[in-house]
Amino acid sequence: MQRAVFAILAILLFTPLASATDTDGDGYDDPTEDFTIWDGADAYPNNPDIHDPVFSTGCDPAVATIDLGEPVTFTCTIGNEGPVSLNALINIKDDTHLRDEFDPAYYDLNTDEVLELQVTLSGLSEGIAMAELRIFARANSSVSHTIDLPIEVTGDEWPGLNSQSDAGSPPDISFISRILDDFSEWLTKNTPWNISSMQAGLMILISSFAIIGTARLYRARSVWSRNMGIKTTEDQRTEMRFDEIRRGGQHEHHIEHSIPESPEVVIRRKK
Repeated sequence: MQRAVFAILAILLFTPLASATDTDGDGYDDPTEDFTIWDGADAYPNNPDIHDPVFSTGCDPAVATIDLGEPVTFTCTIGNEGPVSLNALINIKDDTHLRDEFDPAYYDLNTDEVLELQVTLSGLSEGIAMAELRIFARANSSVSHTIDLPIEVTGDEWPGLNSQSDAGSPPDISFISRILDDFSEWLTKNTPWNISSMQAGLMILISSFAIIGTARLYRARSVWSRNMGIKTTEDQRTEMRFDEIRRGGQHEHHIEHSIPESPEVVIRRKK
């Protein structure tokens, strides 16, 4: 009897309360709200041959040659080829010959979504450099995908470096790019279209012109209405003065009540 009770308790103890679903049977559980691909879920829950995220990537230019101190900006696209949305950390592994000017960040990538990033690097010392754009789609130290960014840094000093130091450092307008990137990302998520940063900037520019034009039109109409109101009031006053003149024969201000009667009139009255 004691053995039976012990066996039942052991079964209850080691039996999980809820079992996860593994649709394709490859040993990776299907993703849920509480267990995402970042946590280790299956990126392809219906394909037993693939369980890690797959990306389509590309950068332009493919190879760059720069001088000392010269910056180069790569336009990189990253697409999520899997059927499940995921969150990925993207950063740059730079080289001793390069200075990394890209800020690492987390990005949400929906299925079939293409993300566009601007990656800027500058030359520190002469040599052949190989930077890497790295994509982390799981919460571990392994990299899910890398993109090579080959750069040759020459021994020549970039002419623009001296001109910038003489004229003073230019204002930092990188925040504008970040704003446009965030706005384009928001539009892409909330509309059925894939909006680039350039398109987002054009939309902001056109909207600004439309708002300014509407405000100026409203102000012009307000001034016109006010002027027409003043004109109408003055016209009414002028018309009233002319009506008084026509009805009375002579306007009241032309009559001088203080002028005395003539002596002839006074003598006639005494008679």
